Amino acid sequence: MKKLIALLIVASFLAVPVLSLAEGFDPAGFIDWFNESGTWMTVANGHWSNDPADKISDEELEKIFSMATKQQNAVHWTPWYFVVIKDTEEQQKILGDYWDKPENEATDGTVLVLCLADQILTEAEGHVTPYEGYYMPTTFAYYDSGLTCSTLSIAAATLGYETHYFGSVYGEYAPKDLADGKYQSMSRYINEEDMRTWGFSGNVYPVAGNCVFVCAIVIGKPAADETIETWGSNHIRPNNWKIWDGVPNEKPSPAAAPAEAAEAPAEEPAAEGVVIPEGTKLATVKGFGDGDVVVCLTLDAEGKIETIAIDASSQTAGLGQLASEEAFAGQFVGKTIPVDAAAIDAIAGATITTNAVIDAVNSLAE
Repeated sequence: MKKLIALLIVASFLAVPVLSLAEGFDPAGFIDWFNESGTWMTVANGHWSNDPADKISDEELEKIFSMATKQQNAVHWTPWYFVVIKDTEEQQKILGDYWDKPENEATDGTVLVLCLADQILTEAEGHVTPYEGYYMPTTFAYYDSGLTCSTLSIAAATLGYETHYFGSVYGEYAPKDLADGKYQSMSRYINEEDMRTWGFSGNVYPVAGNCVFVCAIVIGKPAADETIETWGSNHIRPNNWKIWDGVPNEKPSPAAAPAEAAEAPAEEPAAEGVVIPEGTKLATVKGFGDGDVVVCLTLDAEGKIETIAIDASSQTAGLGQLASEEAFAGQFVGKTIPVDAAAIDAIAGATITTNAVIDAVNSLAE
């Protein structure tokens, strides 16, 4: 949870009052406006306006979501799904009293946006909908949600609204009801009709049973008599970045294992009692990241691929396993080596892994 909170804080620009953007907006000056206006600040609990007239309108919400949901995501899975809670009591009973008094966290002048995301809950933990090979539980869903929430905050700032993020909530309306208390379904606010669309393929999936809580965002305006000096987040914003000088570091990371311990034998001996059949061909090729893709195949009397087994378990979770399934591996059966790459349908979202399998097969050409 601490990593999730840190990710969302890093990925989110927390907004405060807008100076002036409506007239004569110059895109070239946007960064200066962002830095000088303090839009990265967050409204501290206890400093929200309690005036219902300050609550963001439905039309304004539609506008900020129109910008936020255009944020590019990994493979454009668009794992997030947002729910806006306008009722004050509901907001407070979601947030709970762990971080502050509920009446300080949400008021009659705020709305609470719940960010849920798919591609987090695993099938073993109760994920409901089968994704026909495209399911991939990964931290990308947190990253994608953080990026989208960041864009949402900037959009809210341009309309004069500010935000406060909660990476975890403990209210009675937000029970940890999934995977033995690991996740929150927020099922109170999800209906069977609520659907999430995957932006890459256009496939539509139910939110219920698949999406879990990622963060909550309070949107509103500060109390009228508050100023940045009294309610703004006064933490430093360090310049934690550099431009690499082009000189590789030859020293291993302090956390890295000693080289002699990390290096594996060039060739693992077969386990006792295991016999590799005569005529079996084996090849290993580097795939995505540091992982290897292993191909084991046999040829028939005409030199065509008769059987093939692919191990891409070192590749991206959920995608690597697709390489071993009939839909992909079966394409090689009956073909001669080298195989024409154009004749192989790639695994969606795994071009590098696909090419590694093809390269491994073709490396076995006589």
